[in-house]
Amino acid sequence: MHIVQIHNRYKDIGGEDIVVSREKLILEAAGHKVSQYIVNNNNINTLSRKLKTALSLPYSVSQKKLIKTFLKETLPDVVHVHNFLPIITPSVFYACKELHIPVVVTLHNYRILCSNGLLFRDGKPCEDCITSKWGIPAIKHGCYQESKVATVFPVLSNALHEYLHTWSSYIDKVILLSEFSKNIFKKSHITFREQQVVIKPNFTEDRGYLYDKENYILFVGRLSDEKGIVNVIEACIKANKRLKIAGTGPLYEVVENYSHINNNIEFVGNQDGEELSSLYKNAQALITASKMYETFGLVIIESFSFGTPVIAPSFGNAGQLVEHEGNGLHYTLDNVDDLAKAILKLDYQDQETMRKNARNTFLKNYTAQDNVSKLEEIYQSVL
Repeated sequence: MHIVQIHNRYKDIGGEDIVVSREKLILEAAGHKVSQYIVNNNNINTLSRKLKTALSLPYSVSQKKLIKTFLKETLPDVVHVHNFLPIITPSVFYACKELHIPVVVTLHNYRILCSNGLLFRDGKPCEDCITSKWGIPAIKHGCYQESKVATVFPVLSNALHEYLHTWSSYIDKVILLSEFSKNIFKKSHITFREQQVVIKPNFTEDRGYLYDKENYILFVGRLSDEKGIVNVIEACIKANKRLKIAGTGPLYEVVENYSHINNNIEFVGNQDGEELSSLYKNAQALITASKMYETFGLVIIESFSFGTPVIAPSFGNAGQLVEHEGNGLHYTLDNVDDLAKAILKLDYQDQETMRKNARNTFLKNYTAQDNVSKLEEIYQSVL
């Protein structure tokens, strides 16, 4: 089978970019041909380009033309769209329809419901636009790029494509990553056809595991307020627990300062490859503290793959992925004291059983082999 992946990369590499690369590798390993049409947000680096991107957000004629040319040259059996905003735009779905090529889309975020894609505002989850076809609350609060004017463009784009039935009529299959995400869309103003939606979680590679751990807790991810990194640091200080932090982001200097004045806080910066695998593999547990409605939780299943339990809030997808006192522990979201208690509680658990449960969760649900089978099934269903 020949699959074309279409993706709009972010300026800083994120979970969606990683998933696209990984799916390409496992599909090729299974004998399929994968071609890619990828654009990059790094190119939006001048005022004129930003304005042009904003104006074309509802429907990029130039991108539609480029994509049609690409598809005529590559002649795929199926197109798999991952992220299509802000450069590619929903015009990609019209290009595929005109060429009679079936199209699958993975909704890695909530951007067709929410102008900032996160369902997050003022430090907490926000559902104001879920049932609002016109996104008036988003404009009122300037949710896109912290600007009321800029927010008008994604809001109008979403309203237009809801009116044109783009999401329900021009996409053959919609992949959602979890039951939690499915429920968010179910109560929204967007109506997908019942047979159109399928749940397929993300996966991670099997890079080995350890049940003998070192005495530290791990945080991996973007260093930002919405990811809860400061809460994690303060909870580990309260619990007098050693914490290793891997990542980068807007709170880089804040995290660095904490590490300078607290001996139990170790900031290792952005890590990947063997270094990151070693951090996961040897950690007593991973902590995730996102305050948002994450569409999945890639760091959670990566931790499971190494036999490392996860301390997560009893909230959203994290609360569903982590089984309390099974493959990890729960705590109350955005509550430093409760997180500190969970960290201390970890030492009194049957940690060997918890580590085996984490590993078995990965083997049962999130392996590459299982994922490629699900992808093949989805693609076959639209051919």
